[in-house]
Amino acid sequence: MAVLKSINPTNGKILGKVETANKAKIEEVVEIAREAVDFWKGVSLERRGRMMVKLAGLLKKNANYLGKKISLEMGKPLAEAIGEVKDSVEDVKYLAEESMRVLRYEVLKPKLIQVEAKKIDKLENGKILDYLEKTDTKDISVIKYDPVGVVAAIKPWNYPISTALMSVVPALIAGNTVIFKPSEETPLVSAELAKLVWQAGVPKDVFQILQGRGQVGSMLVDSEIDMVSFTGSSEVGKQIAEKCSQRLIKYSLEMGGSSAAIVLRDADLELAADKIIQGRFGNCGQICSAIKRVIVEELVADKLIELLVEKTNEIQVGNPLDKKIDMGPLVSQKQLKKLQDQVTRGVIQGGRIVAGGRKLYEEPYNNGWFHEPTLMIHLQPRMEIMQEEVFGPVLALCRVENMKQAIEYANQTKYGLTAAVFTNSKRKVDKVIKELEVGTTTINTDMVFFAEAPWSGLKESGFGVGMSRHGIWEFVHKKHVYIDRS
Repeated sequence: MAVLKSINPTNGKILGKVETANKAKIEEVVEIAREAVDFWKGVSLERRGRMMVKLAGLLKKNANYLGKKISLEMGKPLAEAIGEVKDSVEDVKYLAEESMRVLRYEVLKPKLIQVEAKKIDKLENGKILDYLEKTDTKDISVIKYDPVGVVAAIKPWNYPISTALMSVVPALIAGNTVIFKPSEETPLVSAELAKLVWQAGVPKDVFQILQGRGQVGSMLVDSEIDMVSFTGSSEVGKQIAEKCSQRLIKYSLEMGGSSAAIVLRDADLELAADKIIQGRFGNCGQICSAIKRVIVEELVADKLIELLVEKTNEIQVGNPLDKKIDMGPLVSQKQLKKLQDQVTRGVIQGGRIVAGGRKLYEEPYNNGWFHEPTLMIHLQPRMEIMQEEVFGPVLALCRVENMKQAIEYANQTKYGLTAAVFTNSKRKVDKVIKELEVGTTTINTDMVFFAEAPWSGLKESGFGVGMSRHGIWEFVHKKHVYIDRS
């Protein structure tokens, strides 16, 4: 069987190898998952939920170990990597507790007083109809949430723990079997995550992992599964949507982004500059929802650029295991080359680099995939670097005359994931919230992500919802049951 090598982006050395799946292996795994569906959905909701609570404890216990694995395998600074795992602990706890609440039968009739409704909330699904039979109503109506079946979770490398769990946890609690296909860039940490899921009590035929490159994911989508949960590029997401639509199976897609930061003339510029730098260069700029474009009103543009140049030049680049550094390497040589091409085309089309701008060649960077944090100005909204998703440490900036033009420019993109707006005017806040075509808008800060809030994108940024109760419901069929007792 072929193997997949894990490469350390800091120095280009091999960290380890895993076996990659072929078509026969994929068919075998899918068959195993299909046979396990009836068993797993027969396990009580509470028991499945307790396994995920145990998983949260295991993640907490292994946060430093997993964090180091992430740093070595994809270049994220150690503090950020450990932070990813620790944040996942809270996310998993929330998803477990909320799933056990929102996946119970929902009673439509009879209309119950609050005291009775609380009793219902504590009953297992199988006992709710028995309880309702004891009431004096002539009819009973409930919504029940049934698992979809076999779910393929195809997940990326930039957040190899948290993004995977965002789908795996609710899918498992809902009673689905899951086949996890991680990115080829992070096979080792993904294998460690799978071990923790099994250690939490989930049987190996209920949760399986398939390693490999994009072809493995493509063959998995073509197999006899019931749903795809995908996080990755818009191009691949659209291909998945087409395949799933032809077979009429469910899919949920979190895809690319080219998020704008709008800085208006009344903004706190020091705050705006700090948040923009934080929101652009975290994880070496390799975040779908990262601030990638700055759209600033002309009146304050020069001052903002001055602040951004100063703060960009202060960013320390180096080995992600070094606690003193702010930014590590890009994940791969391929990703670095793509970024360099985007920077070159940006300059050719009229952009001017005022900070950074090049690959780092000298020692100790020469064997890794390091790029300077870069600021480019004199850009227009239709230029490629303002339209494409730039997955790396490059911040693009353009000027506008007023807020109306800023909103227009922010919306001139095929993406619609997030946007940040910096202003001290309530009237302006109301307007941008109403008119920005994105799934999440933040005011006077960069990206915000927490488990209770739905994570979704518009246009080519996504289809479906992650996190929150809405994300949990992506992994079930909602069925209505009506009983006439008249």
